[in-house]
Amino acid sequence: MCVGWISIKEMRVKMDWDKEIQELATKFVPYIESGLYIHDGTNNLFSKNENDLFPSASIIKLPIYLYYYEKAIQGKLHLKTKVTVPKLNRANGSGIMHILTSIEEWSIEDLLQLMIAVSDNEATNQLIGYVGLEDLQAWMQTKHWHEGIALRRYLMDYESGLVNEVSPLGATEVLKEIIELGANHPSWKNQIEKPFLLQQFRTGLPGYLDEREIPILEMLNKTGEDNEIRHDVALFRYQDRIIYIASLNKSVKEEAKAIEWMQEIGKLAFKWLTTTD
Repeated sequence: MCVGWISIKEMRVKMDWDKEIQELATKFVPYIESGLYIHDGTNNLFSKNENDLFPSASIIKLPIYLYYYEKAIQGKLHLKTKVTVPKLNRANGSGIMHILTSIEEWSIEDLLQLMIAVSDNEATNQLIGYVGLEDLQAWMQTKHWHEGIALRRYLMDYESGLVNEVSPLGATEVLKEIIELGANHPSWKNQIEKPFLLQQFRTGLPGYLDEREIPILEMLNKTGEDNEIRHDVALFRYQDRIIYIASLNKSVKEEAKAIEWMQEIGKLAFKWLTTTD
């Protein structure tokens, strides 16, 4: 079996993360400013600018998602609750709600799934508005990763002059907490992970890999894109091994180069997952 042009047999070698990434990075330095954090669930494998804050784009949707499922598990809100969304003035950009204006009633669960699987901006804004921006901000301040994520405004609200921000470490820690929430509450696990497993945007970290060709590989990811910004945060699971990756990229001069960079990182992650000690 092959992944791209690399066979599994050829990948079963000991990895030196610093060497691998430093050699790879020289090709991409002229095109992006990057931050990278890679973690195996227990130990840090590689980090670069992991505490630097980047404009978050849609990565800011991760803490919103965590908030809702945490509160739902605590019995403080119900995901089947219906929200009426007016037809007019829906946030555009990624997603489908600004297209499906004939549908005005959506459940909170619908909005959560759309926010992750198709990165729907209107769904995100409805979820922020339902509990209130200030309440979300206050809840985030209670988290150990709060210095690595800043939710300051609604999606697409460029006129505010505010910027939502996230660090590679913060993004990884939030995704890790989402996955651990499902692991600690098994009856919720499939529901929590579903939109990540069905993610529609796979050109970044998972881009060189194909779950159809590697059926025991699971990839859960969330992208973030804006002007000169290309991010991806992911969890790869293969057999009994896992790896978390946050690749944040700004000042992107060529989108294709940013995508290729993330794909190369994803390929290295799979190489590590299939390495025998």
